[in-house]
Amino acid sequence: MALAIGLDTAVKALRAQQLAVDVASHNIANAQTPGFSRQRVLLRPVGITGADRSSYDSLLGRAGMGVDASDVRRMRDLFLDFQTRQTLGSKGQYSAYSQPLSSAQVVFNDPTDDGLSGLLGKFWASWQDVVNDPESSAARITLVHSTSTLAARIQRAHADLTQQRLDLNTRVISIADQVNAASEGIATLNFQIKQVELNGEEANDLRDRRDLLLDQLSSLGQITYNEQADKTVTVYLGDHELVTSNLSRDVAAVADTANPGMTKLVFAIDGNDVTGNTGELRGVLDARDVALPGVIAKLNTLATGLIGSINTVHQSGFGLDGSTGNAFLTGTGAANIALNAAISGNPAKIAAAANPASPGDGSQALAIANLQLAPSMIAGTSVANLAVGDTLSAGNTAYGITIASLQAGSYYFTANGADLDLRYGSPTGPVVGTATLAAIAPGAGTITFVNGAATVATIQVNNANLLPYSAASQQADLLAAGNNTIQIEASPDAFYANMVSVLGADVNGAEGLADSSGLLNRHLEGLRQSTSGVNLDEEISNLNAAQKAYESAARVITTIDEMLDTLINMVGR
Repeated sequence: MALAIGLDTAVKALRAQQLAVDVASHNIANAQTPGFSRQRVLLRPVGITGADRSSYDSLLGRAGMGVDASDVRRMRDLFLDFQTRQTLGSKGQYSAYSQPLSSAQVVFNDPTDDGLSGLLGKFWASWQDVVNDPESSAARITLVHSTSTLAARIQRAHADLTQQRLDLNTRVISIADQVNAASEGIATLNFQIKQVELNGEEANDLRDRRDLLLDQLSSLGQITYNEQADKTVTVYLGDHELVTSNLSRDVAAVADTANPGMTKLVFAIDGNDVTGNTGELRGVLDARDVALPGVIAKLNTLATGLIGSINTVHQSGFGLDGSTGNAFLTGTGAANIALNAAISGNPAKIAAAANPASPGDGSQALAIANLQLAPSMIAGTSVANLAVGDTLSAGNTAYGITIASLQAGSYYFTANGADLDLRYGSPTGPVVGTATLAAIAPGAGTITFVNGAATVATIQVNNANLLPYSAASQQADLLAAGNNTIQIEASPDAFYANMVSVLGADVNGAEGLADSSGLLNRHLEGLRQSTSGVNLDEEISNLNAAQKAYESAARVITTIDEMLDTLINMVGR
């Protein structure tokens, strides 16, 4: 009886070590497989219970029942998975945001001689050449060429920035496809894992594939997830259920009516918007709908300032041919700014003189050249007075508006529910501040626009009425035509310098966030790999150990066989 028990124990050992060899082989084969978690055979001794008398021998005593190697577990730290996926969301967001900003910075190619700043300098220098010699054909032709080059460069920058927005819009559609593919994969794996594990098996490799898809989803959008009792994972994208059991809900790319020409993501089942504060989608939308429109709006402000201010002076001057009233620049903004074709074809029409009787007079050209540093070049009307009795105080700059941290350009008041947003560049431009409106008592009050914790602008209100100035009245007054625009003045050089410096600071900030989130992600990924990753040296060691144990178990069987042969021969005599 004891020999039979020993033989059974040795056979179990052979099977256990064979399984250990198979697992080590599987680990080695998948050492470079993305998302693979190393696996280990869980060995435990099989003892006997008090009721089990099969291995009891009154002369020899009790013997163990060998080894149990039924479980193969994957090495995984769920908390590290959770932390890593959080950093994947941040990394995806900041990487997706910083790349378009870096590309936008390249569009202006500053500081170089061929950059927009250099071309502006050449443009103003050409006007100075005309001032020095108003009748010089060479000076006028040089001005024509420098103006054409500058205008073409501004148009090209506008076209490049617009194309970058369109490229980001296409990327939004691509993200929808990636989310759908990942969610469908998770739903399919949920079904397979449920089938395998409810039958008592370990679906290790299937779980690895599901975890890899969760990693991918984490980098795309803000997800939360939890494992259910039936081994499936429920996944939420934003606050909306994306995967439950073996069902996935698709997201669709649809036209965003609030953002003409752009696309947004919605859940196909109910049309609700896909939202989230992290992930590649958040970074792409922030770049497409906030950062790049802000840069485009500033470029438009520069172009319209050049067109309006230069034309105002030029149209009152006279060319060498006596012509007057000609616009020097045509177009309505950065998209179509250009030198007047009539002047391009006949540089004599450049109105350098203030008097047609004095063609050598360069006073008009000097007035245009002086616009380079004129703070009113990028200018316009400030907010007008409100309704009678509810007026803005004229005691401060721009009718009571105090600018805290706004750069030059046009700003617009727009409704935000019962409150007000301050937008840059256009009524649909990026929001730079929000005012939470409240009733103002008779006397005086303040409407404050903030961006996070920073105050960007305030409006001092002189409320002469005996009745409180309601929040609704404030909103209606500031949205009324003539009251809904702020224009901050600046010279073109100062405006452009501020524009590129702010863009540079934004790029540095975005790249810093991308680097820091990437560094944290690499740190956590390293910790995760120390738990889940395959170490080939360790696997070879485990393989050798299993081989030795297998050989030893085989030797046990050989020994028992010899013992049985001896016993049989003795009994047979």
